Amino acid sequence: MEIRPAKPEDVKEILSILNSVSLALLDKGINQWSYPWDEEKLVDQLGFLYVGTVGGNVIATFGMKVLNDWHVGKSGKFLYQIAIQPEYQGKGYGSVITCWAGEYARRLGGELYLDCWAGSAKLKDFYSENGFEFVGDFPEEEYYISVFKCKQEG
Repeated sequence: MEIRPAKPEDVKEILSILNSVSLALLDKGINQWSYPWDEEKLVDQLGFLYVGTVGGNVIATFGMKVLNDWHVGKSGKFLYQIAIQPEYQGKGYGSVITCWAGEYARRLGGELYLDCWAGSAKLKDFYSENGFEFVGDFPEEEYYISVFKCKQEG
């Protein structure tokens, strides 16, 4: 998979991926994201959004933005909104994204954080198995999130 910054012409495909993933999560009883996604909000995120392509086709998207003082009390990068087309899930692309983001943050001299719903054992295991260490659980509106930090490679 190749990763590159999202372009305005990618927004429709990003919207499709996020809506597909959101519906798949809702079918499993996981209310992680609102559905449907707002295209204007995605346009506003350009500059922070990335896409993953296979054979020139956009199959994944994620965001990465500057993190200032959040739950961890530090600055760094925040990896968010990772979504992979359902038919491409389970093929290692999530690991490619988290590895790429960790290396990118290190090149910029910062740390990388991400979060997930605290009740998602599957995601928590995935992040732990892919180079992230658990920081803690923190309240967020009406639920808790689990925060992870990318381990620094020595």
